[in-house]
Amino acid sequence: MLLLAATQLAAPPSARALAPAAAGAATYTNPLPLRLADGSLAESCADPSLLRDRTSTPTVWYMYCTMDPVSHKERDGKGWKFRMMPVYRSVDLVNWYFVRDSFDQRPAGLAGPTSGLWAPEPVYQNGSYYLYFTVTDVADRHSPEPGCASDSGIAVATSASPAGPWRPAEQLVVPPRRAGAGCNFHWTFDPDVVEDEQGDRFLYYGSYGGGLFVQRLSKDGLRVEGDPVRIGAANRYEGAEVVKAGKYWYLFASSTDCCRGPLTGYALFVGRATSPEGPFLDREGNDMAAARVGGTPVLAQNGNRWVGAGHNTVFQDAAGQWWTFYHAVDRHQGYFSVEDKLTRRPLLLDRIDWVDGWPVINRGQGPSDTPQRAPSIVAAPAPAPAPSPAKASTVAATPLWSERFAQPHLDARWRWIRPQAAGSWSTGHPGLRMATRQTDLHEDTNNAALLSTALPEGDLRILARIRLDAPLDCCAKPVQGGLVVMRDDDNYVKLVELAHDGLRQVEFGKELAPVARGYPRYGNTVVGTPGEWTWLRIDIRREGKEERYTAWSMGQGGGWVGGSTWTHRLGGKARLGLVAMGGAGHAVTFAEVRVERLPP
Repeated sequence: MLLLAATQLAAPPSARALAPAAAGAATYTNPLPLRLADGSLAESCADPSLLRDRTSTPTVWYMYCTMDPVSHKERDGKGWKFRMMPVYRSVDLVNWYFVRDSFDQRPAGLAGPTSGLWAPEPVYQNGSYYLYFTVTDVADRHSPEPGCASDSGIAVATSASPAGPWRPAEQLVVPPRRAGAGCNFHWTFDPDVVEDEQGDRFLYYGSYGGGLFVQRLSKDGLRVEGDPVRIGAANRYEGAEVVKAGKYWYLFASSTDCCRGPLTGYALFVGRATSPEGPFLDREGNDMAAARVGGTPVLAQNGNRWVGAGHNTVFQDAAGQWWTFYHAVDRHQGYFSVEDKLTRRPLLLDRIDWVDGWPVINRGQGPSDTPQRAPSIVAAPAPAPAPSPAKASTVAATPLWSERFAQPHLDARWRWIRPQAAGSWSTGHPGLRMATRQTDLHEDTNNAALLSTALPEGDLRILARIRLDAPLDCCAKPVQGGLVVMRDDDNYVKLVELAHDGLRQVEFGKELAPVARGYPRYGNTVVGTPGEWTWLRIDIRREGKEERYTAWSMGQGGGWVGGSTWTHRLGGKARLGLVAMGGAGHAVTFAEVRVERLPP
């Protein structure tokens, strides 16, 4: 996000409402209030992006949100009212007031008649305001394949004020990029702009379809120049947000599905580089664009009301303290409409501290849902870094049992659920080897074999050291192996190493049944980078009728990387299963499995 000085603005139309907040809010609690023109609250601000006017008195900040419904109350003649990138402003960074929608209708000549306008990126440059945004379906005259609905691009509009009105440029900044013949295009989404010390500007864009890229931006800000550089792996990241802090450039990027209601596993990752063009490496030195994909989790759901936290914007307040805005999903009220698959994504805010050269959001505790100290709106010494709690990776546990599968037969604790075919598994050095089969454990497909054992009650830690024997450039199907904690085939959490479409990652999934009509049954998130051998770990904390399952992973030569928490109700009779599935022709080796007792 490029945040530069702005021109003096007239008083906001909601000045009377803004005035009480001018001294600054002492505290806030997520989600933040966004008030519409009639005084009612907006319920969603997906893909938030921020711009500060540094010359107005008091200082005014502007918040821009993706095209989406924002209220249960709003309808138009076609059903839900989709506001076209609504804009809000604030003097305290906590209380937000509606200004206008960026556009009254889709920009003619740029966007197709049903196109989305997503992920606005406001910038002050060249003495004017620029608003970069995604057009999910460009007008046919900008497409190499007219008639397609998947030919996305990056557009820009300009204005004399951060409040608009906005005048779209006639040409796209980044046109649709082919991924194959016909209507097969890369996803050209989610623009982000930065400027280096030499005044050179860079545009970041991309998403799961094709990956994340950075490209130099022309001086006039209307087109990209030179060759694009891939900085994020395909099928892994979207929503690039790049900032300079100290000597490093930091890439924040989000992963997995943003919009599955209460089963949304969206999460935020970070890497850093010495150049705005990367490569961006995580804490363990893994590249975010590599096949064994890197990225340090920096904002993962923690088991409270919030899931799916991501697509953030980063800024400093008047005291120099770093913060991030982002959207998340309330797992108890996840949808505007289940039938229409419209997920509510309220606006959240949390503090960033820098520890050993890395960002730590909300003391490493995930999205906050309790009162927090508000950002400063007056110049003051930056507060001391918030103390981080003891790392869960260092919490000692009491061993209960371990298994290395060194004997030619299985221990009596193990039994098969849908046994593997004869000859498809074996024990002995270096452990239990299971062939992957074209089977699965997903919704209505429950034909995967599992080697299972009972688990004791109480708080537990489950660990496994595994190797997925599959080439890095595989697989057409999601080949996977690892751990499942299950009540039955339709109620479980799983932590697996997964190889799919040339990407190797650690997936943490949850399946739930029965669910209300229209609700999803399965959701997933991802953890750390797998190695040739990978440790998988699930920590289980039981709280009343609900359990919290937290995922960890560790590649060779690295440390434990903590990921997200799924809540579930598997109960005291849950079993542990070992699984190898997704596609035939490969194998998973379990060198060691351990179960430990966590302290209270």
